[in-house]
Amino acid sequence: MLLNDFITLGGLLSLLSGAVALATSYIAFAYQRMVRTSPLQYISLGFLLLGVGLIVQGWLSLSLGVGVGNIYEDARLAYIAGVSYLVLQNVAYLVFAVGYTKAAYWGAAAAVLPIMPRQLREYFLLGHLVFDASQVLSITMLSIVIFEGGLLESRGGTRLSRLIMLSFGVLLISHITMLYASAVRNPYYYIYGELLQFVSFALIAAFLLRWSRY
Repeated sequence: MLLNDFITLGGLLSLLSGAVALATSYIAFAYQRMVRTSPLQYISLGFLLLGVGLIVQGWLSLSLGVGVGNIYEDARLAYIAGVSYLVLQNVAYLVFAVGYTKAAYWGAAAAVLPIMPRQLREYFLLGHLVFDASQVLSITMLSIVIFEGGLLESRGGTRLSRLIMLSFGVLLISHITMLYASAVRNPYYYIYGELLQFVSFALIAAFLLRWSRY
């Protein structure tokens, strides 16, 4: 598979993940209006940031992959867009971490948890340093979210909160997979990581949608 093929596939997955993230943001917002669960507000905001970032990044990747732009001539634009998304992604992870920490230590209701973001072919345009640093930061943030979620579970969680924790676990594995891909220089693992991220987004949206109907 050629580089442009990876970029095109990554762009499509990003657009799909972005659409699911925006849907998740809306579902979480609507659900929290019914149950008044504080972490859902952070989930909604975080997924909004992720969705916007993924759609912009996916559109750019798809444009470059299919030849609308030239990946070499547009390297500066691609770099700026890639770094901007990585920053936005980790801001969203920080929002999740703050929401769960607040729920764990300041007494919000035993909550529902979020999942988030993504990376894939940024490595091809940004290089090891920025990509790997972002992956490590994402893994750290998600680990905090899962740890704080575990504290909430120890106080008596719900089936929904446990399912969302499972989704976060899948998301964490996706970032570990992409970091591993960078270490072994195997681009196929980036696609695997992107697919896992999409699955985690879809799971969280499905869980919230199902429980919001009860």
